[in-house]
Amino acid sequence: MTQQRIYDARPDSMDFRDEMFIPTLVNVPATKSSDPFRKLKLPVLDQGSEGACTGFALATVCHYLLKTVPGSAWGGSPVSARMLYIMARRYDEWPGTDYEGSSARGAIKGWHKHGVCSSRLWPNLPAETSSADRLTTKRAENAARTPLGAYFRVNHRDLVAMHAAINEVDVLFATSLVHEGWDKVGEDGVIEQQEKMLGGHAFVLVGYDENGFWLQNSWGTNWGKRGLAHVSYSDWLSNGMDVWAARLGVPVKINQGNVSTAQRRGVETSRYSQNELRNHIVSVGNDGALRQSGLFASVEEDIEEIFAERLPQKIRQWRKPRILVYAHGGLVSEKSAIEGIESNLPRLLENEIYPISFVWKTDFWSTLKNVLGDALSRRKSEGLIDSTKDFMLDRLDDALEPLARFLGGRMLWKEMKENALLATTSEQGAARLVAEYLAEFATQKNLPVHLVGHSAGSIFLAPFAQLLASPASGIEGGPMADYRGFGVDVESCHLWAAACTVDLFKETYWPLIENASIKNMALYTLTDEVEQDDHCIHIYHKSLLYLLSNAFEDKHRVPLIREHGMPVLGLEKFLTADKQLSGAIKSGKIHHVQSPNDKPTGDCDAARASRHGDFDKDVYVRLSTLYDILGHCQVKASGNPQQFAEEVREKREAINQELLSFD
Repeated sequence: MTQQRIYDARPDSMDFRDEMFIPTLVNVPATKSSDPFRKLKLPVLDQGSEGACTGFALATVCHYLLKTVPGSAWGGSPVSARMLYIMARRYDEWPGTDYEGSSARGAIKGWHKHGVCSSRLWPNLPAETSSADRLTTKRAENAARTPLGAYFRVNHRDLVAMHAAINEVDVLFATSLVHEGWDKVGEDGVIEQQEKMLGGHAFVLVGYDENGFWLQNSWGTNWGKRGLAHVSYSDWLSNGMDVWAARLGVPVKINQGNVSTAQRRGVETSRYSQNELRNHIVSVGNDGALRQSGLFASVEEDIEEIFAERLPQKIRQWRKPRILVYAHGGLVSEKSAIEGIESNLPRLLENEIYPISFVWKTDFWSTLKNVLGDALSRRKSEGLIDSTKDFMLDRLDDALEPLARFLGGRMLWKEMKENALLATTSEQGAARLVAEYLAEFATQKNLPVHLVGHSAGSIFLAPFAQLLASPASGIEGGPMADYRGFGVDVESCHLWAAACTVDLFKETYWPLIENASIKNMALYTLTDEVEQDDHCIHIYHKSLLYLLSNAFEDKHRVPLIREHGMPVLGLEKFLTADKQLSGAIKSGKIHHVQSPNDKPTGDCDAARASRHGDFDKDVYVRLSTLYDILGHCQVKASGNPQQFAEEVREKREAINQELLSFD
């Protein structure tokens, strides 16, 4: 009886970033026997009835490369086909992981990003125990020992390129549509082409002759010629989908503090930085839920591991540990957010602060550029904006605001705010989950908790602060109304250029300030003059907060009728005009820092940011926030801002190289 199999390999989507294999002028023999491959006695894998062929095929490629690399000390312990398959689904082009099958590119991308661990650490578990399919720190550290090196897509319809590639690397990772002939292979291994198609499948090409290719399958030794088979050129050209050539990489360890950016560029350092950063990142996806795809995918077990293992291990020897929860702004890309986390991490850890950062993927900036560009094109005649017409800029902004609102800006902003709030208000929210674990840990260990939010991060943290710091007696208003809080005091909350409305601030943060559940509240804003000198991609000639207030919020500005839009907390004019908030500033309940200023390094008010997007990059802002968190103005090994800025630039370039590759 033929075993019931699943054929679910998917074709790669088109991606012009793929590096193509280019044949060289090496001699290509008329045939390349499969005997040398067979004599290596590599494990013949059997995926059984599971649809994980991409993982099993790529594992076979790994085994061959491990066995044949010069100086190989590989003892034959198989790599984890399961990890390769699970990572493939994480990096496929389709959202989520709740589907069967994967693509060849997804599998290659997963190996490139994470390496592959041993099957001992990540065995091929049956489907009912798939909850164990998580990239734990132990698995990630082991996977770093078997990284992917160079890899190229091979034109599967170009037989010259195919033959050259097999001779250069000996094995090719391939996917193809398969037919009934694959279920009727005799002991000679010949696959007779049939009309009825079964689906997609992945395997390894290991040789060729004048009639076709020899392949190694993952259906055990009882299939074909002890696991090998022969597919004709006609069959391949009709049904082949994707082919990749690859080599092993070299695992490296680098003391990054002693290596310049220029020296690092040619070296893969992502294994260490990924594993370290993973302990400080919570990825948030659509509807505020944990994001289970991408480089720093998160599932609940990852959050549990942070609080049960990673955080306790890190702070064990610290004298006065603190926990910092950070939420970046809506204009920040995922890549930039991770760069910022990486650049801040050494200084925070050095000062015994354990950061946990929400990375919530938004496409606000790129979409906003399109909205503003479209709005401008409807109002601009060629040559209207030049240096002699600066007096027209305010009038142009007046015209752009309603157009940008009408062309989707308001809906875009509304959707982003909803996602930010859902991270806590939804039962599946990522921030709600973190709040639960954080509250339990901070209470047990009596650890101080600090919050920092930039721009829309103030919206993200609003219900989070409510849930975390409100008393168990219940929350009266705001997004978390009628919920019971965890009663964990927030030692400090720093909001940089807050994009939340004054109303949301009063519903969420203000009651916590009033009852001292937030002990220290600091608001950083640009001066109004600088705010009006800011711009959004040189189309809208004021800051983003002005655009949000005047055009994207519910109460928008109407020239000559309603001169001010919705009061936004991060705009100085609204902060100082509000009697309650200005009174709180005067009384010391709220600490207000205006930027830019000329306060020196070491002053807790020092700030040099001169644009809305500068706050998370400004060394002075970050240092003054750090001083405030520590409760003094002396930071261990603080150095000078110029030196620190140079360190930041170098570290950002290093991680940028990693994240740009095969993004």
